[in-house]
Amino acid sequence: MTMKNKFFKMMAVVAIFTTVSCESWLDVNDSPNSVVSEKVPPKLLLAAAQAQTYKAISGDTENSSVDISTSNMNQLGNIWMGTWAGNSNNTTGANANEYGVILNATFYNNIWDYTYMNIANLHNIATYNSNDWDNHKAIAMILKSYYMQYIVDLYGDCPYSEAFLGTGNAYPKYDDDKAIYRALVDQIDAAIAMIDPNDNPVLDEDIMFKGDMTQWKKFGYTVKLRLLMRQSGLTDADTQNYIDDELDQMEADGATFLTTDATLNPGYDNSVQDHQNPFYASYGYNIAGSATTLRSYVTATKFAADALNGAVTGVVDPRRNRLFTLSGGQVVGIVQGEDAASAPDNPSFIGPAIVPTNTVVGSALDSYVITLSETKFLLAEAAYRFPAHAALFPDGAQTYFEAGITASFDRLGAGSSAGYIGAIDSVAGYGWTGSSDKVQAIMTQKWIALMHVNGIESWIDRVRTGFPSVPLPLTNTTGLPKRLMYPTSEYTSNSANVPAQTAANCFATGPFWKS
Repeated sequence: MTMKNKFFKMMAVVAIFTTVSCESWLDVNDSPNSVVSEKVPPKLLLAAAQAQTYKAISGDTENSSVDISTSNMNQLGNIWMGTWAGNSNNTTGANANEYGVILNATFYNNIWDYTYMNIANLHNIATYNSNDWDNHKAIAMILKSYYMQYIVDLYGDCPYSEAFLGTGNAYPKYDDDKAIYRALVDQIDAAIAMIDPNDNPVLDEDIMFKGDMTQWKKFGYTVKLRLLMRQSGLTDADTQNYIDDELDQMEADGATFLTTDATLNPGYDNSVQDHQNPFYASYGYNIAGSATTLRSYVTATKFAADALNGAVTGVVDPRRNRLFTLSGGQVVGIVQGEDAASAPDNPSFIGPAIVPTNTVVGSALDSYVITLSETKFLLAEAAYRFPAHAALFPDGAQTYFEAGITASFDRLGAGSSAGYIGAIDSVAGYGWTGSSDKVQAIMTQKWIALMHVNGIESWIDRVRTGFPSVPLPLTNTTGLPKRLMYPTSEYTSNSANVPAQTAANCFATGPFWKS
């Protein structure tokens, strides 16, 4: 049996364990109160845990219990960040719930359910009852922090300290979101300290870095920096002192950050439908080469088209024909919420760098957990906000900023970035020199770099910084919320602990870093 087939068989096993162990929990619409089998050794569970949990971001067409095919983080982020429109030429009321923000306990509720259900696999690796798997446990702990950060960012207070205990605690309490953030930082520190070159080696069961624990340290420090930067807009002394202390500690520890894209790939291919890259399977083509329903449904927005075509900046972005298909030599976008009578007849769709028409190539694409672009823009923000920590960010904010653009060009196969960086430099909000608010430039270029790949990251950045400013859909009269509502599953299965909440609460207050 090939290693690739072992990965996919293990993913099926994880799904079976989840279904069996959570049977009573699933009867009450899913909750984070149950876990998969605690008997599976970390070596056998790691690849499946990595691949399955990522689908909360990317979406997938092959879910047996919690459907995230059209309710994943990436989709919501791309819509709310004004990157994706629904094709109103072939669908009446396209994206009506997202545009109008019909916020309730069922709106994208599967983000919570699916993410918690699969973080349980990482938790079981991290807490496996043996002293022989420290490197595997460290990987799981870092990834657990990575995914729990999204839960906090999207919901605020949530179960953490008592979550994932199964029958040990069927009704976990809700922890303060700020306290969870600090616990996630501590967990990353503990994981990095746990990494031991003399422990059981991690091999191909690690579908991200193939057991390269130096890369895992870099990934861990990058996630930790993201946790700190989320809070960087808070001005209270406690938070500022905390961030400074943590940056000091990272400097003392000799922390380094990702210098490549962090991807995962268990052996995606087009031999069987559920072997495809999950994003490609959802938004591209099936193994027979036929376009999925979403392939002709997701179009560019006019907002994204104007940014890429140079209508806003006067600078044509060379990435445009890689990010979107062109129509008449331009990216053609639909205004979110406009009907078929006013929408352009030939809008642009997700481009060939993201959705190749060759299904052999597309099905085998890597999944991006953290792009190098995101890391560089994160470092640019950190260097700009915390100049006293120049030793930790030696290249300087502008160099990191421009490196983020270059990494995006490289990933998309868009050629040299030098001409674009020079031409955009003087443009307010897009280029470094021309932007009085450097954070605006960082977030705008980060938004372009993360189009299609991780829209929710850009949306979270916009909630916390206000950039880039995105026009509301024509059908939106409420604005956008700062967080999501707790799902139906929690009101059903954990009603004693889930906080009382209304849609108005979610528009008024965000997570602790935005409240």
